[in-house]
Amino acid sequence: MRAVSALLDLWRPRQRPLPLSRLAGGDRARAEAAVRALAVAVPLADRVLLCRSLGRHKLLVDAADLTHGPHLAIDGFWEWWTTACLVRQLRPGARVVDAGAGYGYFTLLAAELVGPQGRVVAIEPHPRSAALLRRNIALNGVTDRVEVVQAALAGPGAPLALPLLLQEGDPAGAHLRPEDLHGPAGAEEPQAGIKVPVQTLDHHAALRPDLVKLDLCGAEEAAWDGMQQLLSECPAVRLLLNFSAERCRAPERLLDAMARRFPLRRLAADGTPRPVTAKELLATGDAMLFLAR
Repeated sequence: MRAVSALLDLWRPRQRPLPLSRLAGGDRARAEAAVRALAVAVPLADRVLLCRSLGRHKLLVDAADLTHGPHLAIDGFWEWWTTACLVRQLRPGARVVDAGAGYGYFTLLAAELVGPQGRVVAIEPHPRSAALLRRNIALNGVTDRVEVVQAALAGPGAPLALPLLLQEGDPAGAHLRPEDLHGPAGAEEPQAGIKVPVQTLDHHAALRPDLVKLDLCGAEEAAWDGMQQLLSECPAVRLLLNFSAERCRAPERLLDAMARRFPLRRLAADGTPRPVTAKELLATGDAMLFLAR
């Protein structure tokens, strides 16, 4: 039986991971199709799906997640433009902060790209997502280069812990109250929330990151205020920042502050940075900004 099994293994066509270079190539449609062909979703216990992301990483996902979950289960990828950009930007030995890491889709990609000599700090406030993130890091064998931090990012005046408002069916939509992001906590406690640790990005300035990715569901303004030391000490850092004028208290102020340090550029659908004006950003929806000198 073992001999027959071995012969069958030789006969079966083997599906190989898509080369990373193709993820950043020009033929996006073919690359996406190749990733979809390798997508798998297996239900496990405790409302968990085991997915294959990018045809290469094992990713445990909350089965109740109705936002990221379906894309990872059916397509095997998320935000192709950001994926392609990371493949182009990261090299072995690089240091990365992935803030709003979720289950670790981008964390695992970054860990593969930076290699054993690199380092990735994955920051995720949602308790269940952070727990799955830790399991995914171990499942893919990259605990040697990834540090998971369960915390929310806020401005320098925020308390050490704040209530995180949870979104049913949307773990990535969990967020801090806007009034708590820029100073002392409000007087009224939210009806549905859980206290989580809070820190600023300046806490990670000693890492001297080469790239910081921020996808924080409305906390981008406060996170920017809390990373000024990092920006001053690491002038060559590159930022990927998910910007939405609707989620900002003062979007013009934030764009002006960013434009004082970096040329304003946003990622196109193929993951290449294109110049953009503040006026254009204020008139559009979500945009993944690429900020680098």
